[in-house]
Amino acid sequence: MNLRGTINDWLCTVTAILACLAASAGAEPAGKPNVVFVVADDMGWRDTGYQGSPHAKTPHLDDMAGKGVRFEYFYPGQQMCSPGRFALLTGRNPCRTGLHALGAMRPQEITLAKALKTIGYKTAHFGKWHLGSVQTSPAKMGFDEAIWKLNYYDLGASLQKGDSKEMVKLEGDTSVAVMKLAQEYIRKQVEAKQPFFVQVCFGSPHAPHMAADEFKAIYKDLPAKQQDFYGEISGLDAAVGNLRAELKKLGVDDNTIVWFVSDNGGITPQSQDPAGKGKMNVGVRTVSTMEWPARIKAPLRTSYPCGHIDMYPTILDIVGVTMPNQPVLDGTSLLPVLEGKSKERTKPMGFMFWRGGGKNNGFAKADFIKDTEGVWIDGKLRLSVGPDGKDARLHDIFADEKHATNLADKMPKDVTRMRKALDEWRMSVRASFDGKDFEREK
Repeated sequence: MNLRGTINDWLCTVTAILACLAASAGAEPAGKPNVVFVVADDMGWRDTGYQGSPHAKTPHLDDMAGKGVRFEYFYPGQQMCSPGRFALLTGRNPCRTGLHALGAMRPQEITLAKALKTIGYKTAHFGKWHLGSVQTSPAKMGFDEAIWKLNYYDLGASLQKGDSKEMVKLEGDTSVAVMKLAQEYIRKQVEAKQPFFVQVCFGSPHAPHMAADEFKAIYKDLPAKQQDFYGEISGLDAAVGNLRAELKKLGVDDNTIVWFVSDNGGITPQSQDPAGKGKMNVGVRTVSTMEWPARIKAPLRTSYPCGHIDMYPTILDIVGVTMPNQPVLDGTSLLPVLEGKSKERTKPMGFMFWRGGGKNNGFAKADFIKDTEGVWIDGKLRLSVGPDGKDARLHDIFADEKHATNLADKMPKDVTRMRKALDEWRMSVRASFDGKDFEREK
């Protein structure tokens, strides 16, 4: 009997067992995680099976939410698509860059794509952009590759390739087709062993709602308009399923963050949040779920208030990047939430909405305090005020999801405190809008 050999074999076995135990206990995954943002267009808080939709069939999103993170209190950056898309890419309130409605961001803005490129990520955007086409196309805002359309798109659409005049025709369901382009890009990066950030932005379920026949047929017992609306939702759900299957096939699903969101609140009564609010309102809730199997090993259903503004700082915190000359951030990292270290938000969330006319010229002349509606969410309390600070309403977002009971008269000190904080924040937004964030670059 060779005693030394026996001992060495025993030590190797113990080492292997300890390594397995460490891995199963949640050891850090090897390498930086890949990141995929999947963005629906006009999808609302209740437009999934897991959130209680009476009609929507979304088995893949339901599975994601059941295995990963289910955000119950997720707030879009603004009332409509362009502003929300800006917020998720920058961590900033869109009014800071002048996006109170549709339009373009400023070219100086730091996007997540720009940030991740500094540490070797390959970046790509597929689908709807709506953040500018000349100075601020996807190619100019940090994306190595882009096949995109400025606004929403539907069956039979063609998308632009980069900043060229070359067009790419989509065949069949648009969500599935756009995701197929993303899958092809991801395969190339995996083969090259490159970490990647991919943003996939669907044109669904934005009006006029034109579902592919295979998904429309799922709802054959509903009225024709609903067949198209829910058919588009099932189409984008199938696209999410295709993405997850591709990541698994490539062996990178474990260390890939897939974060699904909508760009704003919902557009139908069934889509809206419990308070009955959706698109064209600020401080409303919408759909969001995330999975990252390497670090999120148990299902997490969280009521932590968060939103588009938190996506950028969360990813940068995860990968360990701090950008030089970073302009003011409104969001905060959700990594402590994902790790189970934080359950209460300490950084309030602010929203403002200008309903005036004259587009950007009119907005430039607006008084950001007197002329805008404001919402301030601080802990469990949500303060909303109209222009000139009128019609103050205070609600407990957890105890009163429908915002049925106005607590303003019962809690005047909280109203005063929160109004002051909201006004100070709006003046900070005004400073950004006036260019203060980028003065040092001149």
